[in-house]
Amino acid sequence: MTGAGTRYRFGPRERGGALAGWRAGQIVTVALGLLVGVLVLRADPNAGGVVLAVIILIGCGALATWPVSGRSGDQWLPVVVRWGARRVGWRGRRRLDSLGGLRLLSVGSRHMGMVHDQRGRTLTAALSLRGQGFALLDPDEQDRRVAGWSSVLAALAREGSPIRRVQWLASSYPDQGFGVRDYLTARAMADPASACMASYEALLADVDADACVHDVVLTVQVKVAKSVEISGAVLERELSSLTRLLADADIVVEGVLSADGFAARLLRTYEPFPVPRPGPYDVADAVDVADAVDAVDAWPMAMDEEWARVRVDGLLHATFWVAEWARTDVRSDFLAPLLLGSVRAALSVVMQPLGPEKAARKVEASRTADLADAELRRRSGFLSTARHSRQSEVLARREAELADGHASFRYSGFLTVSASTESELVAASDMVQHAASQARLVIRRLYGDQASAYTCTLPLARGLGGR
Repeated sequence: MTGAGTRYRFGPRERGGALAGWRAGQIVTVALGLLVGVLVLRADPNAGGVVLAVIILIGCGALATWPVSGRSGDQWLPVVVRWGARRVGWRGRRRLDSLGGLRLLSVGSRHMGMVHDQRGRTLTAALSLRGQGFALLDPDEQDRRVAGWSSVLAALAREGSPIRRVQWLASSYPDQGFGVRDYLTARAMADPASACMASYEALLADVDADACVHDVVLTVQVKVAKSVEISGAVLERELSSLTRLLADADIVVEGVLSADGFAARLLRTYEPFPVPRPGPYDVADAVDVADAVDAVDAWPMAMDEEWARVRVDGLLHATFWVAEWARTDVRSDFLAPLLLGSVRAALSVVMQPLGPEKAARKVEASRTADLADAELRRRSGFLSTARHSRQSEVLARREAELADGHASFRYSGFLTVSASTESELVAASDMVQHAASQARLVIRRLYGDQASAYTCTLPLARGLGGR
């Protein structure tokens, strides 16, 4: 419909499964229940043994199928085991395993910032982006901007691309009105003693406590092949190309983050007090990858993980995973309730580009498995649900899109809420969950894995399995 804007709908998340949609963990759990039940019956072949065997079988079946906070028992088991192992091995508040092996490098005379993950053998850099009031644009202009962004993504998913992952990270931080006051000082045309300026000052005095600064960065990650210097040169080349593509898509690129700019953004995530935006050293517009030195240590001093949250230096954090994206028709600005909120939060979407050949193999394998599962369910008398039908439709559509030359990505979303006290964290989490429901998202708190989940909303391109 002209003027109404294009509508988008996400399909259900692919759950996969080894047999008829059942995961290997579910099959093993039920099989273990059957085995234990048989052993109980053989050991005690009477009415009491039958009752006990039935209870064991029902318990294992519930463990395999009954979800608690979005996870069944077979999925909770490894989480609980890892959590218990970390607690047993914990040695004080300075244990930072989830950030271990990371070095922030300052590269060249302009001090371009790169994060070298020595364990994962990756190199990550970031671009600082500036918005242009997307939520205020008319629907047709929003659609044009989205089409420009999709063309950027298509270029990243080319065959043989060295880019391993891409992440966009939108964060909001309290600044007590510093940003709007600086803007008023720079742009004001009226006399400071005039009535209109007095009115502005009164308005700013009312909103200072809730004022936030919004920050967007786009991170790019490559694998370290032969050496950091060679991989750094590849990453610098890809960033230069990406900068031109973003400019063509009407996205304002302030520049590549310098080491100081990178460190400032890390500091904001665990510093409880407002941190002013970095100055001119925030971005680097020229680099020489032959001259790389370690930057100032920008990592937090202490991390204390609990079951439902993690404290990093002076702030508490709770991280959620986007379990389901919008399943109803939404416009391109559907994330506005989350992105424009006033709480201290960070929304991260990490994406892995798939080359055309790999994407085709993946979707063909998914289609084959889906058809086989559907046939197995039909023969076994299982009901084919609306979710299964919808997932089959999405797979068929993806296959057609790939045949038409569209790009394919694996992606996942994470949302971290931060506060100084536990009561503030609870209130902020409630506000964010409400905003997520307005955006038609289903988010789940990552209990038992908060330390690792927190790093998924740092500019490190983490969150798709592994580091």
